[in-house]
Amino acid sequence: MSATRSFKDDTQFQRMVRRESDIDLVVAALEIARDEQPDLDFAPTLETLRSSVASLTRPVALAGDDLNELKLLISHLTNDLNLCGHESCFEQPDASYLNRVLETGRGLPITLSVVYMAIASELGIPLEGISAPSHFITRLNSDAGIIYIDPFRGGHIMDEVECVEWLHEITELPTAEIYPTLKPVSERVVIIRMLNNLKAMFGSKDQWTSAWRVQRRLACLKPGSWRERRDLAILTLRAGRPGEAVDLLEHCISVCTIQEQPVLQHHLREAQKQIPQYN
Repeated sequence: MSATRSFKDDTQFQRMVRRESDIDLVVAALEIARDEQPDLDFAPTLETLRSSVASLTRPVALAGDDLNELKLLISHLTNDLNLCGHESCFEQPDASYLNRVLETGRGLPITLSVVYMAIASELGIPLEGISAPSHFITRLNSDAGIIYIDPFRGGHIMDEVECVEWLHEITELPTAEIYPTLKPVSERVVIIRMLNNLKAMFGSKDQWTSAWRVQRRLACLKPGSWRERRDLAILTLRAGRPGEAVDLLEHCISVCTIQEQPVLQHHLREAQKQIPQYN
């Protein structure tokens, strides 16, 4: 699959495919949102973020220390933009789309974190994304030590011990497995996690065309992944594109393990059967 051909208007996504650095995470997130909103205009979202930066620039400059800077940021995002999470967000694709999150005030932990990091970066507050198990958060290496922020809970601030204990409670993972996950991740990792959230959400609702759009991106970002190639082949079939699915499934069958052949061959037969319906 040619990323250039498939995503010719998605400049930041193409840069990620080429493994370039300094990705504009906000624009990359909006490129994903445009898959389901073809007429999406990025300008209102970008203007909302610029307006937030403008309103915070002077207060942050006078804050005195990085913890007070952070608290000003959190106050603006929770009180002025009304950003926080809700359990219903885990079932709503809109909660993954940056423009809709800013419009509704509700989002997944990772999408809210992207907003936090975007505004913080422009203000000189070095928030970093942390891909913790089950819950994306941010962290700040402050003068008082490393602190963690959960935008989903209204910008709740934790030290490392509190953060690990909380993650242990919600995941039931041993704390020894949690500590290594509390490291900053790249923009590429953020986008892949956002895409996986959408893939799971659309799949659970049998929204196969939407899941296929997401899977095309995952297959481009992880071309060496057998799982992503297999899922693309199956989702291409479920999205009603049997001709394309035949080629993808035949390739998967040629390289898969013996154990996986029966399932893939079943899908291939189904794709071949469906082709006349779409001619």
